[in-house]
Amino acid sequence: MAVIKESENNRKKDSILNLLMDNFGKYVSGKVLAEDSGISRSGVWKHIASLRNEGFNIKAGTKSGYMLSHIPDRLLPELIRQNLKTEVVGKRIKYYESIDSTNIAAKDLALKGAPDGTVVVAENQTKGKGRMKRSWLSLPGENILFSVIFYPKIGTDLVFRVTMFASIAAVRAIRRICKVDAKIKWPNDLYINEKKVCGILSEFSADFDSVHYTVVGIGLNVNFNTSKNREIKNIATSLMEACGERTSRLSVFTALLEELDLLYKSFMKTGGEGLEKEWNKHSMVVGRKVKIISGNDEKLGVVKGINKYGHLILLNENGLKEEIVCGDLSLRFN
Repeated sequence: MAVIKESENNRKKDSILNLLMDNFGKYVSGKVLAEDSGISRSGVWKHIASLRNEGFNIKAGTKSGYMLSHIPDRLLPELIRQNLKTEVVGKRIKYYESIDSTNIAAKDLALKGAPDGTVVVAENQTKGKGRMKRSWLSLPGENILFSVIFYPKIGTDLVFRVTMFASIAAVRAIRRICKVDAKIKWPNDLYINEKKVCGILSEFSADFDSVHYTVVGIGLNVNFNTSKNREIKNIATSLMEACGERTSRLSVFTALLEELDLLYKSFMKTGGEGLEKEWNKHSMVVGRKVKIISGNDEKLGVVKGINKYGHLILLNENGLKEEIVCGDLSLRFN
């Protein structure tokens, strides 16, 4: 019952916000808002108060009603749902102003039976991590930090395909909104002009060979001015820097959720057959000389692409092909 009540409250709140946004800068009477959302005038007032707490500037007039005059630059569920066109991803959204890690929160929700496609999004992460426990640097309110829960019904041998379609979704969304091409660096990063713009961390729970759930965490630099940070300015970039202007985080996030939804639905029908072909098209490592470092072991060679399991195919110095499985290793250009 709590889930139903939450859904009803979201619907009524969204209805009020929709009408205010449609009449941005104009007053809408409390009576009209109440009738449109199907609640009492006092119910309208409660939702208006909630929206104000979230950063919406809503003026009130005794006889005029309510007027929306400012929309916050935040990835709030009400704003995300305004234009989101998905069937699975983002039907439930959990928002945090600040959290230790969206992946940690998503895994906890998955264990509690959260619906397929549930999204956990935060303006700030205090313990955001990438592969090999590397920290993910992000200033509050400038980038996109989120995780999605998937129940893919696959064996553990195919779990990397989830990372594959997540990477492809990010490439498509960036091109769709910013008109720039991002490239994928195996196993899970996106680059623009040889600088990192996005990181993906997939984690899963399984019994034997059967995957229970997969959580995909994505950190995408949007309006981050990397030039002001000496630690990363030579190795990282953002969409703002690639495009030359600030980019709407909401537009990018909406596009990203929609691309994830399309690819996930296709994945559920086909099991991800052929994903490696599109991944290889967007790869920044195919055809390049690389060094694979794992502990004290190093391998040199030319990348031929990835196979259907996401293993890197390396043509080594002896002219032989090797399969490199993703793990605690680094890929560097040689």
